[in-house]
Amino acid sequence: MLYLFGFERIGVAVSDLYFVDPRPAEGQEGAERGVRLEVRRLEPGELKGSVYSARPINVDRPLWRVDLLESVSGPPGSFDRTHHHPRVKGWEPGGRVFDEGLTAELGRRRLPHWRPGQLVVGVRAAGDGRASRGR
Repeated sequence: MLYLFGFERIGVAVSDLYFVDPRPAEGQEGAERGVRLEVRRLEPGELKGSVYSARPINVDRPLWRVDLLESVSGPPGSFDRTHHHPRVKGWEPGGRVFDEGLTAELGRRRLPHWRPGQLVVGVRAAGDGRASRGR
């Protein structure tokens, strides 16, 4: 499954995920499953035909990622491997950042709430400074 949503120059990609970390941290061994949500840069391309032709849109590098994961060997709905990557360098995510509040919210079957501007600050730091709230 892959869903893409575009908002001018920023996109959101949501996909299912089954993952085995080749170099797991202690206590993170074994397969993981869940959903990955990425904030991605969108780059509009040049028209390939007439003014009526469809415009190519490139879904470019990630700016921020959250992985709503749980261990396959654990109980469903545990979200015990849920984390986010507030820093991305090029195409490579920074280290996993575990947030107990995020896991707790998901465990109660509620969507996590982020403070206003929290995500925007992360996107601006990872991007080229063009991303901002309200654009």
